[in-house]
Amino acid sequence: MAGIETNIFPITNLAALSSRYRRYRVKGLSPDQAEYYQNRQHLNRKLSYMLKKPVVVVEHEGAPHIVVRDDAGELPSPLELVRTFVRFEPVPGTFDLDYTVRSPENDEICLRFLQFMLQTPLHSHPELWQPKAGQAFFRKEPVHSTASMSHYTGFAVRTVVTPDGGLGLCVHVTNKYLGRCPVPAHLSRDEFPDWKNKHYIYHYGHKWYEIRVSGLADLKLTEYVIKKDGRLFTLLEYIVEESKKPIPQELAEIPHDAAVLLYRDNQGQDRAAPAPLCYPVYGAHDEEVERQHGKSILPPWQRRRMTFDFVRRYLTRLRFGNLQLYVSKDPISIPARMFTVPDFKFGNSKVLSVRGTPGAQHVSLDNLGSTRLALLKDRGAGFYKRGALDRQYFIVPQSVHESYGKRFLEDLPRAVDDLFPREDGDHRRSSYEPIVVPYNDRVPRTFPYQGSAIMEAVRAKCKKPGYAVVMIHHTTDRRLRDEDQLAAMVIRELRKLDIFAAVMHSAVGHECYRLINGPDGRPCYVPRKEARGKLSGYLRMVALNKVLLTNQRWPFVLSTPLNADLTVGVDVKQNTAGLVVVGRNGADIRAIFRTSRQKEQLLEEQFEAYLIEIIREEAGARSEPIRVIVIHRDGRIWPSEIAGARKALEFLKREGIVDSGATLTILEIAKSSPAALRFFDVIDRDGQTKVYNPQIGLYQISNDDAYLCATGRAFPRPGTVKPLHVRHVEGPLPLEKCLEDVYYLTGLAWTRPDDCTRYPITIKLNDRFLGEEAGEYDAEALDYKATLGEEAITA
Repeated sequence: MAGIETNIFPITNLAALSSRYRRYRVKGLSPDQAEYYQNRQHLNRKLSYMLKKPVVVVEHEGAPHIVVRDDAGELPSPLELVRTFVRFEPVPGTFDLDYTVRSPENDEICLRFLQFMLQTPLHSHPELWQPKAGQAFFRKEPVHSTASMSHYTGFAVRTVVTPDGGLGLCVHVTNKYLGRCPVPAHLSRDEFPDWKNKHYIYHYGHKWYEIRVSGLADLKLTEYVIKKDGRLFTLLEYIVEESKKPIPQELAEIPHDAAVLLYRDNQGQDRAAPAPLCYPVYGAHDEEVERQHGKSILPPWQRRRMTFDFVRRYLTRLRFGNLQLYVSKDPISIPARMFTVPDFKFGNSKVLSVRGTPGAQHVSLDNLGSTRLALLKDRGAGFYKRGALDRQYFIVPQSVHESYGKRFLEDLPRAVDDLFPREDGDHRRSSYEPIVVPYNDRVPRTFPYQGSAIMEAVRAKCKKPGYAVVMIHHTTDRRLRDEDQLAAMVIRELRKLDIFAAVMHSAVGHECYRLINGPDGRPCYVPRKEARGKLSGYLRMVALNKVLLTNQRWPFVLSTPLNADLTVGVDVKQNTAGLVVVGRNGADIRAIFRTSRQKEQLLEEQFEAYLIEIIREEAGARSEPIRVIVIHRDGRIWPSEIAGARKALEFLKREGIVDSGATLTILEIAKSSPAALRFFDVIDRDGQTKVYNPQIGLYQISNDDAYLCATGRAFPRPGTVKPLHVRHVEGPLPLEKCLEDVYYLTGLAWTRPDDCTRYPITIKLNDRFLGEEAGEYDAEALDYKATLGEEAITA
């Protein structure tokens, strides 16, 4: 069917499905506890693994209850959780589950039971493998291989409530990269540190799954003994015994004296695996994956075709014992509802409009990006927020400073001036003249060594507050899927010195400059001819993202006002809370950063105090009253934060800081999902089906959940649009108006003015200021001294 198509495939025989379940009241677990939601997740995971049955915690009559299928064993009681023990009190009787009934509690149980049921037939399918329970399934045949790496495609599947009140499967195509060669069969103890604490796919007979190797046994494959049911097996005998026959060739030919790797399973039990059956897992930041990344970026037609193929081959007739699940081969379609792009205001009150606003410069949607960028360079427009830059530092590796650094620091100020020229018109000087601070990078390229070198140089030479761009190297101790500890450390540690920093990496510079003999016969660095285009774009992005935005020089703001008088973006990362306040037109932005006693949430009194502080400051800087307040919570908002927000609003009303009738609406902005929703614009014409990305501004609302295309085909980029998920938690402002504001705030695409961005500025700025894009870091590692040796530091 032509229209806006989704990747949700409805289940067509819900009335034929039935389950029975038992219910237990959880004693010792209360919503008032700080670890309440964390412990709920622990209960779901622990009991599901122990019972090998679906388990879900639901709120029933104001108290937490465990729901478990009636064929499960008895629950262990008491059970230890985080800072508490719980007991389970059975509720008499069993209950029938009706999969056609929609209510919050019934939906939670239905979705959990169905999701668990999907595991068995897919996990046992001979063509598929799954790294871990709950993750995506991949085909065993790679779609592409290089000399060192194999690229696998697969699908994540998630049960969802459909817009028409049914249930369906959301199917998302995804990728995995593995090494082509396994761990060496005769791995020595001296070689093992290079393989330790990394992730591998273990070929356990016909079953493949992911492990994290922690040790190397001192026994060989036919020496390592396992006991089962009173019998002793060598590890090789045990694997062969447990594997379906015929066994794979790699198992049949494994050397008898192969090395044995040690790991722990998902219940913390010690396990062993033969080294030549373990294949390295590559992460997104590995160089080989980055080189092949383009092959995983799927245009809409290809992603849709692969989704249909996975559904047809693996999901249309799933069987669970005597029960069969029927899934439609046709996905659900939705009506095309669109928001209009807001107007944008630049310097000198220049307004750019897609909607045809009188007095504005009009532009088509397809030309919006290029025109925005052109207006930034236009002397009649330029940046909305101007003013000379404050003190600037450029913190650079010594090796770069002594090689291409001089040329880079000639090119970067030119890129800054191209966007942000001096207001005094003095073309002899740049608007960006940083204090250059080299640091000794000629130490091991691990996080502790490089981090210590940077901080030593900063403390010695950056004595006053300011703004900094810090160039760093990729470190050798960065683990798979771990964020960049060095970048995170730089952003947060410099903030403690009142220096707001942004991080860039040295790799592009190394790639784009080369050494030659200049016209005077002296050696000098110049851009490589074949890399000039890449370098030019890179310098512009560094000038805008790392220099100007870090200095809070906003390129443009909204000329179309928001529905909310005040929007507050909230995030908590590594015991640091960030609150970003945006006014009605996105011009007045304030941010505060405070300590949180919890790692990723705020206690009630903390959230109350921080909201009062930042809203009081905002109210003092404006003349008009504050009536509508909206909170954008990055990820989950916790009950303690909701309670604190409510108390803050009441205090602000009593003190007359906000209008007596002021309202508070809370949204959650989700960043990830086990299986992401996709939209496809499908057009049937002259007997042919064309598949495109949807247009920017498309949205869909279902109860308290909304999905928004903040990117779209007007901004051509590789891949398929991934809608933003927004959830309405509470408050009187209708979700459609809330979503419109989110869309307008995504329009402040300051990081890419010629393009678009997926997240609203309330979330993007917190990412930048909190350093979330860099991630977490181990502060204790910086306390080690180099004299301990690199191995002691990285262990």
